[in-house]
Amino acid sequence: MAETRFGALNPRKRDADADRAGWSRWDTPGRTIYGGTTAVAAFAEVIEYIDPAPAQSPMTDLFDDVESTDALTLDGQIATELPAECGAMPYKSISKGWREMRTLYELALPPDGWFVDVTGAYSVATIGHDLAAFLRGHGIEQLTLSELTDSRQERKAVTTGIAEWIRHEVVLDDGSVPHGIYYLSKWGADMAAWAMWLRRRDDGLGADPLSVVEELPIGVHTRPLVEAARLRGMTVY
Repeated sequence: MAETRFGALNPRKRDADADRAGWSRWDTPGRTIYGGTTAVAAFAEVIEYIDPAPAQSPMTDLFDDVESTDALTLDGQIATELPAECGAMPYKSISKGWREMRTLYELALPPDGWFVDVTGAYSVATIGHDLAAFLRGHGIEQLTLSELTDSRQERKAVTTGIAEWIRHEVVLDDGSVPHGIYYLSKWGADMAAWAMWLRRRDDGLGADPLSVVEELPIGVHTRPLVEAARLRGMTVY
C-alpha cells in the first residue's frame, strides 16, 4: 500500500545524515519498499501510525473540576467527548481522506534471491553477537524479539542500524546479498512483512526486479482493511 500520487515503487530516499527517528523500522540510506505477506498484514502495519495514543494521565491530575460522570483518564474522556459532543470521529478511526489518498498494490517479488528472516532464532543470535558493541551503545545487553519488533521512534536508531549492517555487510551462503528483510509483525506471529532495499536504483544501475501485479482502490468495505481495523480496535470511515 502507498500514497497513490507516489505509486508503489517510488519510496522516499533516506539521506545518511538525516534524523532516523522519523524513518521506518528497516530503512537504510537509500530507498526501501515495505509490504505484507497478506493485505491484512500490510494494513495492520500501516494503520499503527494513524492510531494516536492520547495520554492516560488521571483526569484529577489535570483538572480541578472532574465530576463523577467523567472518565478516569484523559484518553478515556477524549474517546467519550469527541463523538458525543463534537460530532467528530472517534480517535481510533481511519478516515475517508486517508483511504482515498492511498492504493492497495499487489507486488511480485524478485524471482531469485533471498530475504533475511531477522526474527528467526539464528538471525537474532548472529545479530546479537556480531553487533554486540553497537547494541550495548544503545543500552541493549541481550537482543530479543522485543527490540526487533519495536517500532517506537527511540528504537529506530537500533533497527535501522541493524538493517544497514545487513544491507552492506551480510553475504549469504550462495554468495549473493539479501534483497532485504523478512520479519514478523508485532501484532501477531501469524502476520509477516518484508522490507526490500532498491539496490539497483540506489546504485544507478536501473530498475530493481520488483513489479506491480494489481492495484486496487481502498474502500470503506475493503475486506483486508476492515479485518485489520477490527484486529486493532479501529473504525473505518
